[in-house]
Amino acid sequence: MPDYSPTSSSYETAPTSPSETLYNTENRIRFATRGMSNTTTDEIVALDPRNVQHWKRYVAVASALAEVTTNKLEARLRKTILELDQEVAHLHYDLDAILCLRKEDLKRAQRRHNQTGFVLGVLTGILLFLVLKHRSKNVFELLDIE
Repeated sequence: MPDYSPTSSSYETAPTSPSETLYNTENRIRFATRGMSNTTTDEIVALDPRNVQHWKRYVAVASALAEVTTNKLEARLRKTILELDQEVAHLHYDLDAILCLRKEDLKRAQRRHNQTGFVLGVLTGILLFLVLKHRSKNVFELLDIE
């Protein structure tokens, strides 16, 4: 009589199905047979392998779509960054031109102010000279100095 104990070398186990090797008792997931739909019994989830395959396909398509969308967004982001960099460079150039014009206007205004001050100083000097010259005659007459 053959020995069917687990330690016996003649003991042969039936080959395990892929569902048993993929899912163990820790996660409590098993594939249901083709005729069964998704059911839950004794805290063991029985899944139809076709649904899992559809889910895997969906995940693969969704991840591929997400990657394509990410690549498009990255390309659009790079393009937008380049456009904004160019716009900033143009604004910087325009502001530098405006600053140069303002500096020239300030230099002209300062020159005009200096010229006006000089003319007023000269006119004040002439006026002071005339006043002192006119009064000096009266002062000399009062003192009788000849």
